Amino acid sequence: MSRSDSATPRSAHSVLEHRASLSPARAASVAGRPESAVDMWLGQQLRQLRKQQGRSLADVARACGMSLGLLSQIERGLSSASVKVLHLLAREFQVSVNSLLRNAEHTQGEDGGRVARAGTHRFIDLSEKGISKEMYTPPACSSMDLCRATIEPGGSTGNELFVTGQGEQIGVVLKGSLELWVGDRVMLLNEGDSFCYASSTPRRWRNPGSQTTEVIWAISNITQPAGDDTQQAP
Repeated sequence: MSRSDSATPRSAHSVLEHRASLSPARAASVAGRPESAVDMWLGQQLRQLRKQQGRSLADVARACGMSLGLLSQIERGLSSASVKVLHLLAREFQVSVNSLLRNAEHTQGEDGGRVARAGTHRFIDLSEKGISKEMYTPPACSSMDLCRATIEPGGSTGNELFVTGQGEQIGVVLKGSLELWVGDRVMLLNEGDSFCYASSTPRRWRNPGSQTTEVIWAISNITQPAGDDTQQAP
């Protein structure tokens, strides 16, 4: 793989321009907003690259001259990476900035951002967990997110329960089955079953079956105060 491009690719320009315009406090505050899907996607790519190269968080942070805590937050999608940090990480992992930002840019949509056409939706690839997500939220929508999660057999969010701040989530299983832990309860959901929970409720989920599972999630977003390290995710 080639090293980071010396010039920022045109396809990534608007994303970097937006990040560069944010103050550190503002950059931290957007982590819990609808745009956090971009940060989550970037973080997953960085984590995969680091693990593929067999490197620790401390090693990469030291090589890039940044704090361990900041790198950890970026990998988890809780902080936005600045233009400088993106270039440092791309150079360290020997990839282009464009490859890190691929599919991360918001499209303008149509009708003032109220319509997002097929083929323009962003994808979040969590292949190490056997999960991929297609984000259906039109650009003009600021209070809700809509996505479709595709979960491979055995794919899961992990063995630990997690929470994602405030708001509510509702979902419906389109295909396959979903094993959902909410608090101390476990539910087996099949095709056509729907469910809901508060985003602040500890949970985890996995595909226990032998075929791919597809789930539609609708998520209400409540803006987090600056410094709050939560994010909205199914």
